[in-house]
Amino acid sequence: MIEPKISVVVPVYNASQYLSKCIESILSQSFHDFELILVNDGSTDDSLDICKKYEKFDDRIIVVSQTNFGVSKARNGGLDVAKGEWVAFADADDYFLGDALSTLYERAMHTGADLVLANALKLKNGNLTEMHKLKNEVLPNVIMSIKHFALWGYLFNADIIRKYKLSFIEGLAYSEDRLFIYQMARYCKTIAFCDKPIYVYRINDTSVCSSKNGVRKACHHIDAAFYLNQIAQTYQKTDRPIYNCLHRQSKHLINLGLYLFVETGFSLENLAKVKERYNQRFGCDLITSFDFYCTILNCLLTFERRKIITFKK
Repeated sequence: MIEPKISVVVPVYNASQYLSKCIESILSQSFHDFELILVNDGSTDDSLDICKKYEKFDDRIIVVSQTNFGVSKARNGGLDVAKGEWVAFADADDYFLGDALSTLYERAMHTGADLVLANALKLKNGNLTEMHKLKNEVLPNVIMSIKHFALWGYLFNADIIRKYKLSFIEGLAYSEDRLFIYQMARYCKTIAFCDKPIYVYRINDTSVCSSKNGVRKACHHIDAAFYLNQIAQTYQKTDRPIYNCLHRQSKHLINLGLYLFVETGFSLENLAKVKERYNQRFGCDLITSFDFYCTILNCLLTFERRKIITFKK
């Protein structure tokens, strides 16, 4: 059996409202040499039924079902069965534009890059706006050249994923995509960009990004910062610019997580829970504790300032 050129992996969790649109956008691609792997992550709505319906309709579709272990394990489940030379990801509430896969594949073939990123559109309140301002360029030093930290819009060389056994950190629901991209970037010689939009990212109030659980958001970003810092440490003696880049990204994730915690409801009880996770990952000496509380204070001030600006508008 000839293996497909591209494996498209879509984690699915209670996405019945948008799932058919996502699946049909992939099945209607101008590029036909792909497999679509739908990983049902313990959905409690009729998402699994929708997946199975399309599986009967098109033999390029593979449905995998698991208990609700989260998006990272779902994507890993997709990677486990993927047979393609390249891998692309989509979220179940988003969709591809018609020439998405052909655009990505042709760009990969034309440039010889191990990683390809194309432009995307954001759909909010019925309006589409461009997400990035990418140029058609090919860049080395891939870690330093990353311009987007979500999986959608990318095409990944599957040989690198398999050779280095790359996977998502299971249990992590925030910034897990950033970590995967950085893992991948370590082994890529070049990254190619494409200015053509190929994907529509839907702003969805029911998505994990819209969750009001500030403690969970903060703790997951702290975990992601810890793992990214581990990658940074491997470059500390060999490539200082990359080390500095990754270390800054790690600090950024901490700041982002703490801001999301403040934004979704600050309380001293919950602050203690977040600080406990921070201590577990980075220690609780005087300097790290000082950094933590300074960051919290800065996030509080930024949040209040933004509220005032919004009120004035």
